[in-house]
Amino acid sequence: MKIIFSLSILLISIQLRANSFLDSVKRENWNGMEVVWLEDNKFPTFTAMFYFEDGAINDPFPGVMQATLDQLTSGTQKESQKEIADFFDFYGAKIRSSVTHEYNVFTVGALTKDLSPVMGKVCELFKEAQYPDKEMKSYVSRSKSQLKNLVTSHASLADRVFRKVSLENTPFESPAEGNLKSFDKLTSTLLKERLGQLNQSKKRLYITGPSDALKMKNIILKQCPWISERGHSSLEIKKPSSQSAIYLVPVPGANQAQIRIGRYMTKSETKDKNDQLAFMSGYLGGGFTSKLVQELRVKRGLTYSAGAYVSIQKDYGRTGLMTFSKNETAAEVISLIRDIFQDIANGKISEKEFKHQQGHQIGGFAFGFEEGQAFLTQLMVYDHQGRKLQELVEFPKTISQLTPQSLSQISLEALSWDKLTIVVVGDKSLEKSLSRIRPVRVLNFEDFL
Repeated sequence: MKIIFSLSILLISIQLRANSFLDSVKRENWNGMEVVWLEDNKFPTFTAMFYFEDGAINDPFPGVMQATLDQLTSGTQKESQKEIADFFDFYGAKIRSSVTHEYNVFTVGALTKDLSPVMGKVCELFKEAQYPDKEMKSYVSRSKSQLKNLVTSHASLADRVFRKVSLENTPFESPAEGNLKSFDKLTSTLLKERLGQLNQSKKRLYITGPSDALKMKNIILKQCPWISERGHSSLEIKKPSSQSAIYLVPVPGANQAQIRIGRYMTKSETKDKNDQLAFMSGYLGGGFTSKLVQELRVKRGLTYSAGAYVSIQKDYGRTGLMTFSKNETAAEVISLIRDIFQDIANGKISEKEFKHQQGHQIGGFAFGFEEGQAFLTQLMVYDHQGRKLQELVEFPKTISQLTPQSLSQISLEALSWDKLTIVVVGDKSLEKSLSRIRPVRVLNFEDFL
C-alpha cells in the first residue's frame, strides 16, 4: 500500500510538471512556417532548430543531402570556408545538421545578443552557398577515407551493414550518408540544386531561449530564401518477411563479434504503440538493470554491454538490440537472446523486474524536461510522428498501467524471432557455430562501403 501511494504521488507530481512545461510551449505562424517556442531564461543564449520536411529519401542517389548540409559552410561568392568558420568562431556560435531519410534538421545556437549577425549569416549560407570545387574534392576524399577505415571500427560497420540488410527492399535501405560509388558523383551544381529544393520544402522552427530570440522572425522573413511548398509524401512498405539466415561479415583482426538483431516495422505495426514499444526497449536494454544486461553480463559474463532501441519515424519504425561478445561465445549469446525473447513472449516475466523497470522509466521521465533543447527535440519528434503532445504528458500514466501481459503481447508482435534480421561482424571461423542456429550467409564488408 505504501509503495502504491508513493507511486501515485510521484505520478501526480511528474504530470503536473509535464503540464507546466507544455503550457510554456507557444506556437506561431511566420508567413507559412510553423514556429514552436519554449521560453527559457536560465542563460542569455538561444537555440534554433530548423526542421525541413525533405530527407535523404528524395536524393537522386545516396549522400546528396548529407553533402549539401555538411558543405553548407564551404564557401560563398564573398567568403571562403575559412572566413565563414572564423565568423562563427568569433561569435562562439555552434551549427550542426542531422540528415535522416524522412527529414533534416539544421541547428544553430549562440548568445542572444549576437542573434542578428549569426542568423543573418545562416540565411546568407542557405541563399549563397557555392560549394567550391576545391572544397568538394577535399570533402569527397575525406568521406571516402572515413568509409574505407570503417573496417577498423567493427561496431560502426555492424550498424551500417545491419541497417542495409534489415531494410532491404524498402525505400530506406540506402545509407543517407552515401557510399564510395556515390561520392564520385557529387558535383557543386548538384548540391546547389538540392539546396534549392531544401529551401522550398515545408519547415518548422523550434526555438528555446529568452523572448529576445523571437527577434529572428524579421531576419528569417527578410533574409532567408525560404518558402514552404514541398512536403513529405507518405510511403507504404510491406511487412517484413520471415528471415532464414544469419548474415556473417568477416573482418580482419576481429577479436570479438559485434551482434545486431532486429527488424523494421510498418506504420500499422507501430500505430498507437509508441510508449509500449519504448517500455519494451527499456525493459530489454535500458541500462544496467535491464533484462539483457542482467542475463548476458551479470549472470554469465558474456558481454560488457547490451542495448535495445525502438526508433519510430513517420512511415516506418525500427526495433532491435546491439551487443558484442568473444568470437567463441557469439553463438551462445544469440541463442540466449532468442530464449529471452521467447520467454517474454510466453509470459515468463518476473514481477519484480517488471515493477523495477516501471519505476525506472517513470522516475526518469521528468529529466527529459530539465534542458530546454532536449525537451525541444522531444517536441520535434512528436510533431514528426504526428503525435499529440498530450501523449507526452500522459507517458508516466501510460507506463504505470502496463502489465506483464501487455509487455508479453508487444514483444510477441515486435520481436517475433522468425522475422528478426541477425547480423554478426567478426572472425570468419564463426560460420560453423552460427550455422547451428540458422543457415549462415557470408557477406563481403566491402559491398557496404
